[in-house]
Amino acid sequence: MANTKLTSTKLTRLDNGLRVITKRLENFSSAAFGYWVEAGSVRELESNSGVSHFLEHMAFKGTTSRSARQIAEEIEAIGGYLNAYTSKEVTAFHAKVLSENSPTAVDVLSDILQNPAFLPKELERERMVVLQEISQIQDSPEDLIFDYFDESAFPRQPLGRPILGSADVIAKIDADALRRYREEYYNAGNIIFAAVGDVCHEELLAAAQKHLLNFPKRETPTYDIKCDYVGGARSDVRDLEQAYIIIGFNGLTSLDPDYYAMSLFSSILGGGMSSRLFQEVREKRGLVYSIYSFTSSHKHNGSFGIYAATSPSKLKELTDVAANEMLKMRKNVSEKELRRAKAQFKSGLLMSNESNTSCCERVVHQTLLFGRPLEYEEMLEKLEAVTLDDLMTMTDRVLASQASVVTVGKCDAAPAIASLCSNGIKCPDDGG
Repeated sequence: MANTKLTSTKLTRLDNGLRVITKRLENFSSAAFGYWVEAGSVRELESNSGVSHFLEHMAFKGTTSRSARQIAEEIEAIGGYLNAYTSKEVTAFHAKVLSENSPTAVDVLSDILQNPAFLPKELERERMVVLQEISQIQDSPEDLIFDYFDESAFPRQPLGRPILGSADVIAKIDADALRRYREEYYNAGNIIFAAVGDVCHEELLAAAQKHLLNFPKRETPTYDIKCDYVGGARSDVRDLEQAYIIIGFNGLTSLDPDYYAMSLFSSILGGGMSSRLFQEVREKRGLVYSIYSFTSSHKHNGSFGIYAATSPSKLKELTDVAANEMLKMRKNVSEKELRRAKAQFKSGLLMSNESNTSCCERVVHQTLLFGRPLEYEEMLEKLEAVTLDDLMTMTDRVLASQASVVTVGKCDAAPAIASLCSNGIKCPDDGG
């Protein structure tokens, strides 16, 4: 068992390879903790797309020693909170309780992670729940458009498929498929157990030794999938009052040396009420209620985009203004804007420590990327190193790729594509 002590964080690797991380925060009376498994949707094949998310759901539907109701009641009886989520790269099972109730919560979490029962009736019932969730996304253009964007940016690749999977595949996944996937990826070396707040590393380590040594020490396939950004167009024409649009490009991985420059670039362009897009598109012209830019970075891939919703008749004007604001980032980013973006990044980083749940997410994410949590000083040093020249060259790096243009509503992508082309931006064919 190897132990590493960081300035404010401790990391121990158990003999079976499972990592245990704790970060103690003063003046907290709660503990946020959970298990993060490197088994997100990018691990899936087209034939089992959605299995990671389905498995996450089934973990709460009963174990070999607890029913689904007993799981819920045991946590709520101590005033705790229990949940899970699936992303492109991980599946997480997490809880938040008063610190004196941590042993109970650890016991319940460990049980659902290690001993799912996959009872036939529960599986069929939860299959219907997941199918309802997929249907709900279809009725929510604000969510659906991001699935369309990923599919257009990374077509026929794991990163381009929706995390929930498709209804056709979910309808066929059975208990054996869940067990095979779990056996392949739910191995000790592929799991992190983390806790932040009023926690004691030695106590959590003792709990880990009690509950987690049973995890198998099998080799998990190395995650080295690098999807290729392609870019394209898609239009989902519907009778809606608003036209929803994403204009996106190839982005940066989480490990890219320019990661912090990209974050600041996005913040200045469309990261808040003082951003260029918000001021020019909403405040000066009244074209939208909501507009922002975003970055999505993964271990091997990334994307950058602008999201907005407007009246169908204003779609081309919106795209003209957004493209122009992006192009202006090449020449006239000011020191004032850079200072403001850095201040926003710093405050967000520091204020996230006021939520032990957010802090726990951060230390796990960093460990998955760098092998350990990063200290504030390391992150702030990289942030402060970003210069105006770094930001102004970021536009050219983003625009080196072809745009992905996706729309949902009473419109198609053609007006937006025409606008981008007229501004000298690489364009896909019209969406159909």
